[in-house]
Amino acid sequence: MKAEKQIESNTVNEKGFVKIDWGRQGGVIFAYIVVLLGYYGIIANTMLYDSYGHWISFVDMDRTILSWTYTTYLNSYFLPALLLFGVCFLLTYKEDIPQYGIKASIWLVPILAAEGFIFYAIMFGFTVEPLILRFGTIEGYVDLIILFALAISGAVSGMKLKQFKTKTKSV
Repeated sequence: MKAEKQIESNTVNEKGFVKIDWGRQGGVIFAYIVVLLGYYGIIANTMLYDSYGHWISFVDMDRTILSWTYTTYLNSYFLPALLLFGVCFLLTYKEDIPQYGIKASIWLVPILAAEGFIFYAIMFGFTVEPLILRFGTIEGYVDLIILFALAISGAVSGMKLKQFKTKTKSV
């Protein structure tokens, strides 16, 4: 009798409604949104002011900062780098299987590069220049290497801290 009521309540609750479990996927999507909005947001908020504190138009800004973001780390007090490291750390730390977090962290880098292309196209029009800046110069490759290093080091740090905590908890 109790099992029949349980079956009836399950069928009534599921009928006509779409249920999505946002547990793991929601955290990954939220982390991606934080990085996508925060990374270039921090860069834009620190780089669109001149030395006197006056706002400058994006048309007058240096166009290379969207492709070579590592050049802005000193002026922005390494906040974009810390944001990327922290999000990759949390993505891996919260996962039971650390490889899922590492994979999600590594996928942040191509998404950030694509977002740089999109922002460049919105701000300055669609040209080949961001592709040349990203893949035709050594600075573009240095930027990609730094982004991958930040993502992988954050993910591995999250994995190692979780392994350390579970090891000390079992002792």
